[in-house]
Amino acid sequence: MDPEALERWFAEVKRVLEEGYLQHADPIRQSGFGSGPERWRAERGPILEAIDRDGDLLDVGCANGYLLACLVAWAKEQGRALVPYGVDFSERFVELARQRHPAHTSHFWVANAWDWTPPRRFRFVYALLDSVPADLMVAYATRLLDRAVERGGRLIVGHYGSRHRREEPIDVAAILESAGLKVSGTATGGNPVITRFAWTDRE
Repeated sequence: MDPEALERWFAEVKRVLEEGYLQHADPIRQSGFGSGPERWRAERGPILEAIDRDGDLLDVGCANGYLLACLVAWAKEQGRALVPYGVDFSERFVELARQRHPAHTSHFWVANAWDWTPPRRFRFVYALLDSVPADLMVAYATRLLDRAVERGGRLIVGHYGSRHRREEPIDVAAILESAGLKVSGTATGGNPVITRFAWTDRE
């Protein structure tokens, strides 16, 4: 995809997400999820299977910051402490995330993660692979691992299917492997499976 086409792709995705998410007040629906809290936790909670210790967590494409808030709370229930960080290409989303995390407003950035160089590295980085076009997913995972994950840290990637659209989640582990990355673990959410996660460690 040429640079101009890619720029148009991101602009259209941003428009669709802002229009879709921001019409709701409920934080779950404002996060792009169409069901309630039980399914939300069942389908997002497996991210924590990759988080095996305390540390900083960067959510790439953090939207309104609600998923980060949930992951911090769920990790605390399991005796682990996470410090939230986020980046999103929508100024409106980042403002909501800062409001949701008033003690960490400086931890959120407005940027397109595809070509973003973070100001620091993180122990845990979580990203959805479909934040970029399909033919860039391998390069996206590699960039995030190289640019955002600290040595000894972990990149966690995911993909959400859709019951409404009858779309299954993609095999994110296979995408990491096709990038030449060693998959350290995988997890799924939902019954039947509707979310998939995989992670790789930076040596």
